[in-house]
Amino acid sequence: MGLRTRIDDQYTGGIEALSSKVRNSTELKDDDLWRCSFMALEEAEQFLSLMSNGGLQVETGPDPDAVIVNEFDRSVAPYCEWLQVAQWEKGVIAWLEGTDPETLIAREGWTPEAGSGLSFANLDDFEFVRLDDNVEVYRDRKTGKEHFVGRTKPGPEAVFKVASKIIVENSVHPGQRPLTGKAEKDVRKAIENLEGLTEEYPDQWRTHWCIGKGRQAVGDIEGSYEAFKEAWRLDQEAESIPRELSGACLELGRADEAVEVGQKAAALKPDNPESLGNLACAYLVAARLDEASTTISAALKLAPDDSVNRSLKQVVENAKSGAIPQPSKLSDLTRPRKTGNKRQPGQSIWSRLKFWK
Repeated sequence: MGLRTRIDDQYTGGIEALSSKVRNSTELKDDDLWRCSFMALEEAEQFLSLMSNGGLQVETGPDPDAVIVNEFDRSVAPYCEWLQVAQWEKGVIAWLEGTDPETLIAREGWTPEAGSGLSFANLDDFEFVRLDDNVEVYRDRKTGKEHFVGRTKPGPEAVFKVASKIIVENSVHPGQRPLTGKAEKDVRKAIENLEGLTEEYPDQWRTHWCIGKGRQAVGDIEGSYEAFKEAWRLDQEAESIPRELSGACLELGRADEAVEVGQKAAALKPDNPESLGNLACAYLVAARLDEASTTISAALKLAPDDSVNRSLKQVVENAKSGAIPQPSKLSDLTRPRKTGNKRQPGQSIWSRLKFWK
């Protein structure tokens, strides 16, 4: 909410220019005040910042050019002495100090008995369901009732959840054929949306991790590696990061780096047979066969029935005996093998290892 005279005098382009920035239908004005409404506080704060960039003073009181009024507690920020705010039935009204609020300017159909129809909620108590254009739909975990949050553009959490869901549902393991057709198009769009998030929120490792999974799915292993590496730089405690980074390293033939990452991951969870199995695989591709053998044996002691690690142990033994060529990257293990006079396709080790789980 702002003073009309100051917006006209001080905002670049005046009221008309500011109105063009509003992408909802809540804009209202009387002879003294101009206002627009948002359902999410962060969007109101972003719009106030836009007003500041346009030349208005919105940082400090008691005489700012514009403020944010919270409907639920009637708070005003920053502190302001020219604005009066009051509850009227279920509605909240505001007017300029020193004027008589006999005439109320409101949207068509508004009544004080109904108010805005909005309710305050902590989204931690809700689960995200879907995104309908710019409307986020959440479900109350206790009641199952759906609630809606309208925005001028989708919020970062909704963008992440929609994009990550698309990527997870279309995930492809390194060594498999990349996506094509509609699935590829959907994943590339999801990657694009996540990359937009990293510009505004660069320190969220999970966003980079999902970008890595998406790039992996469309066959961009180098780009996948870069995204996983950035996630690893941001957080070296999340178990899923080193698994994926190690896998990308191995597919690119960067076995020494895969070993380094695998060693750190195993140090985080020394009793985890999956982490030890992944490290053994890294040793295998790095041609450190004795260490691969020792590590996979340790993993099997922790979980003797782990079929993945049992298969890997056989691969390591075959490499040590010379029954298979020394792999320089994991896709080497998918080379066709000769059976009699026929060439049979090799089984990708990615179908047995757990980097992606």
